[in-house]
Amino acid sequence: MIRPGNSAPRLPHVLLLLLFLLALAAGGEADAAESAPFDCRADQLRKAKVSAVAEFQHRGQDYSIVRSTTDVDVPADWAHASALLLDRHSPDYRAALRCLVGKPLGEQRDFRDFEWRFKPVSVRAEADSHLVKVHHEAATWFQYSAVDAVGPWVLTVTKKDWRIALRPPPALKAANWDSVRVDLGGRGALTAAPPPTFGAGGTSLSWQHPPPDRNPTVTFRPPAAQHWSFITTSSEDTWRKWEVWGVYSASGAFWYVASGALLLVAGRRMRRGLAGKTMPEESRALGFLRWCALLLMFLGLLVYLGDNLYALLDRLVGWQHDYAQTVSVFSLAAMGLALCFLGSRSTRFRLVVGVLVLGVLEAYAVSEVYDLTLLPTADRVLSGAGWTATAVASTVLMAVCWLGVIVTGQRVLLMGETRIPVRVMAVVAGVAAVATVLWSYLAFNHSWDRISWLADPTRPEFRVYREITFSSWWWQLPTLLLEPLLSIVGTLAPLAVLGVLRVCRVERYEKASFTPEPAEMFLLVVLFAITFAPITVYYGFSGYAFTLLLTLLTAWGVLVLGSSRSVMEQPFSDNAPLGRTIQRTDRADVLRLARRFRDLQSRLGHLGSVSPAERSAERESIEAEIDRLDQSLPPGVRPADLPFACGPMPTWWGNARRGAVIACLFGLPATGLLYWTEAVKGDSWAVYVQDASGFVWILNFVLYWQVAWIVAGFFLGALWRDLPGRHGPTKALFVALAFALPTAADFLITQALGESAPQVIGEIAAFGSVMTCTGLMMDLQTFQKERQYWPTNASLVAYVYQMRFASVAFFLAQLLALATLWKTLAEAGPAAPGK
Repeated sequence: MIRPGNSAPRLPHVLLLLLFLLALAAGGEADAAESAPFDCRADQLRKAKVSAVAEFQHRGQDYSIVRSTTDVDVPADWAHASALLLDRHSPDYRAALRCLVGKPLGEQRDFRDFEWRFKPVSVRAEADSHLVKVHHEAATWFQYSAVDAVGPWVLTVTKKDWRIALRPPPALKAANWDSVRVDLGGRGALTAAPPPTFGAGGTSLSWQHPPPDRNPTVTFRPPAAQHWSFITTSSEDTWRKWEVWGVYSASGAFWYVASGALLLVAGRRMRRGLAGKTMPEESRALGFLRWCALLLMFLGLLVYLGDNLYALLDRLVGWQHDYAQTVSVFSLAAMGLALCFLGSRSTRFRLVVGVLVLGVLEAYAVSEVYDLTLLPTADRVLSGAGWTATAVASTVLMAVCWLGVIVTGQRVLLMGETRIPVRVMAVVAGVAAVATVLWSYLAFNHSWDRISWLADPTRPEFRVYREITFSSWWWQLPTLLLEPLLSIVGTLAPLAVLGVLRVCRVERYEKASFTPEPAEMFLLVVLFAITFAPITVYYGFSGYAFTLLLTLLTAWGVLVLGSSRSVMEQPFSDNAPLGRTIQRTDRADVLRLARRFRDLQSRLGHLGSVSPAERSAERESIEAEIDRLDQSLPPGVRPADLPFACGPMPTWWGNARRGAVIACLFGLPATGLLYWTEAVKGDSWAVYVQDASGFVWILNFVLYWQVAWIVAGFFLGALWRDLPGRHGPTKALFVALAFALPTAADFLITQALGESAPQVIGEIAAFGSVMTCTGLMMDLQTFQKERQYWPTNASLVAYVYQMRFASVAFFLAQLLALATLWKTLAEAGPAAPGK
């Protein structure tokens, strides 16, 4: 899908502004405006042969996509045929190509073309046939606007049906339209005019040599999922009552509201679970978690429903100007201020940030009220000085937002312990802000090259339209930045849970606490759920309630299973869990006991070349000692299992931290592969480089997966002693299942509905690989002190697992998972634009 603002601005006030400026341009540059229009010599194009194809794709897409393919065989004696062989920046080339693939526009001066082209136009001259062959491919999505154009086709959405109609360029109306085909992507045609010549299944219709005055037109009913996706994101008044519940309104805000509510519930339960009187630092940490949850909910409502509130007030009050983008500026400033105030308690810091923000907001307000051209407004085009002022103002606002993200992230993790100097954070925030604004500027240039690809740069309207588009670009920038910045703020929610556990865990005071307490386990389950529950959309509305509940149940189910099957939970003396006894035992004694048990097993298998009587006596002695060691533990638990069950660190908190660090490192290559698939592979990068907020979206993607690996590793380590399985890779398997089951369920539902499905197999393979490697490394670090006795790490692995077949099976499973990941990422198609 294309996010709001990624496509062309189609607002009525922009069109009015356009006509006004064109009138000024016509008056000020009369000589240029009165120059003769370019003559396409349509009389010479009567012999041109044209074929046009429009193919719809619905299934597997959030928004229906239509791809246009046009082939034009131009006679070599056409007056402008040779111009088609020039460079694509040549004015003559653009003028000639405009005759062949340009769109018949109501306002002929408006040359902008908003279709997406992922392949350059192909031009090939053939000497033997005396033809110049032109091949043009384009695509667009049914999103926002009820009327759109792609190639020679016009698309219209109504309440009853969708319609696609051929609208040839004026110069080709009398040409030989040899073949015209419409493939509706599996949908049946309701009407078709003129009657098609050929067809198949009612979904693919073809015409040969249609009459010049009767352009092929087809109506059909789209799939319900894609139709509702259009309705819930459309900017048209017809569907306004549904848009408020869509993915860019209430459905988008639901994740933040639900996650914030869960954090509030978990924090309250955590407070009740604290033993004795609450310490001041614990109260501050829990209070900070509460404020984080409330801020998350507030910002979600502000970003996703703020524009709906403004639209409601506009209908009630009837403002004469469009202040929607100015409201976005204030929302962006409010987000930055809120994060800075939450992340720092320094009065001086808050004062400096507040003065900066108020100064920028005052400048925007003055520009809007007095119609100045120093900052983007709804009614004026930016002046030359205004471009510089806008870049500075945008950089200041973004610097405040990035600074808020950094200081809040630091406080979230460290709960008040300042470790990074403010100057360092300010420099990092400034660099990020400059990169954000610079990316937006470069993205405009890429976008302008796309929409002005047929324009003549020497024409006076070219400069006028570029200034209008440039002003509109900066005018919409705050709105485009709100969503990705809020998404980055959303990644702070899991980190707040880690900060609370760092301060409020019972294990700090009760040394016999070998595993998280019930309230801490609930907080860990909430942490896992809000991080990994798929944020999904069904028929244009949020399905997060279902996936969140399913993730909570699967994560809790893993813990319930582990409570009866994990080694440390087995009943021991006084029917207390074995873990309580082990926690009071020196780790060195546990490792020595396991080593002794392994040595006895090794001796039992290598009794040596002695007499049968001596071998029998030695066997009986070894077996008796093994039985004695086994009987000192609960049934089914062997001494060799104890180090694996304890983990590499003395406490569950130490295991959690170690697991988070290991998973973060192992997750780096996985993040790189997932990023390549999402943002680089295929046509995805071409869309990102034209997105004004693309830099922030890329940072959000990378940050999310790195935080996800940290959370998954923390979850694995914290519950290491409660998870089913005796070895690390087995424990990791159950964590991977808690991730895979909700993800697979969401995938099956979206497949059944025909909607866009994420790269599930690749994500599950990546998650399973990272978790399994983390479990393996945790096991190896448990026996790290014995590394000195083995020549290689492979020898240590063989010693640790003591099962040659299982070791081979494990490595084969890892290779298979990695091969599956690579295969899936290699075959996966590019994500839809803006996704």
